[in-house]
Amino acid sequence: MTFYSADYLSQQANVTSTFGIVMLLITFVLMAVGLVATMRHRLNTRYRDLTIIALLSFLFFAGIQYTDYQTMVTKNSQQSQMGTFATQFAENQNVSSKKVYFNSTTLTDGMLVKEGNKYYSITLSKDQKSYSLTRVYLFNEKVEVVQ
Repeated sequence: MTFYSADYLSQQANVTSTFGIVMLLITFVLMAVGLVATMRHRLNTRYRDLTIIALLSFLFFAGIQYTDYQTMVTKNSQQSQMGTFATQFAENQNVSSKKVYFNSTTLTDGMLVKEGNKYYSITLSKDQKSYSLTRVYLFNEKVEVVQ
């Protein structure tokens, strides 16, 4: 089981998908070249067909990038909520944020907290404005801590 420190949760960096962006740029360039070739050789339908294929590929990769963007925005929002929650949790428990570890990078009901040698389960309210702690015991206490 992996636990993350409160500092780690509040300082997570975003990684963008460079492969998708590169593919989007390549298909855009192919589409532009195809349009120029189509305009130069109006009677040759080969360039028109290649331009249509490049356009469809561009739309496909643009759709994938948009979906990835929406997913990334949602994930970033959840991670920022978790970072705020982790620091507030440490303050409420009167513990240093360097000594509190969570087993989730997003704010979820039922996540575990490691505070020293004790483990707690967090039950969130429906509006996620309050929580309750329940002491839990692990069967396997082999935990990995990410700081």
